[in-house]
Amino acid sequence: MTSTGSYDIQQHNVTPEAELQRLKTQATIIWKKEARTLEWFGLKDGMSVVEVGSGPGFTTEQLCTLLPNSEITTVELDPFMVQQAQTYLKDKGGDRVNFVQASITETGLPDNRFDFVFARLIFQHIPEPVAAATEIRRILKPGGKLVIVDTDADLYGLFDPPNGDFAMAIDKFSQASAALGGNFRIGRYLWRILQEAGFENLDLEAVVTHSDELGMDPFAIHPLNVTLFLRLVKMGLMTEEELASLSQSREDFLASAHPFVLLIWLMACGAKPAH
Repeated sequence: MTSTGSYDIQQHNVTPEAELQRLKTQATIIWKKEARTLEWFGLKDGMSVVEVGSGPGFTTEQLCTLLPNSEITTVELDPFMVQQAQTYLKDKGGDRVNFVQASITETGLPDNRFDFVFARLIFQHIPEPVAAATEIRRILKPGGKLVIVDTDADLYGLFDPPNGDFAMAIDKFSQASAALGGNFRIGRYLWRILQEAGFENLDLEAVVTHSDELGMDPFAIHPLNVTLFLRLVKMGLMTEEELASLSQSREDFLASAHPFVLLIWLMACGAKPAH
């Protein structure tokens, strides 16, 4: 893959600064459950770990904290994101991080080198997910594992009171992602992707977080962020009137008596054959 697929921070959002704020919230909103599941899948401190599609370093920071004795290699195609990560992680474990600017389908990393690869919210954006998983299998040691964390538009979350405008926007977002080579319904295909790429001992779990536990503030940043849908207007998939209605629906939702948001992400795991 020679492009950033269906995601480009400098093209699809109001300002990079605002998007970085959303990404930082996204990196922590379900992390406690993700970390618990990663350890259950077999991630251990001291392992050599690769994070693909690592972005601005917010999730890398979480990995550095979780794995204080591990070597971590990040693979990120966007030079803007690589620079952001290098700056952000300078005093947050960055001395243990090897930054690689490369495509997830052509990492340039050596064969049979790493114990564990983590792919968080990246597979939904790439046009060739099986090719990406195959490349990851190449760089893993025999018996090494790949864990993919991603979402699916039809399982994205629960909103109470129900929000028809937001449901419409998610569907249009899926259309935009498909037009740019991504798949916002990738969650249902994760098992098949791992299987087709030659992984074995597959597993699939769900992790959730909700506003009754964390409060509404982080959910107001992600996923209730209307700026995510501005690009749909530019692409002709949403009218200015629909965007204005969505913005008003967001305000009405947040002002309701007891608003509730539950996010659902999927975590798929596969092992490279030991032989």
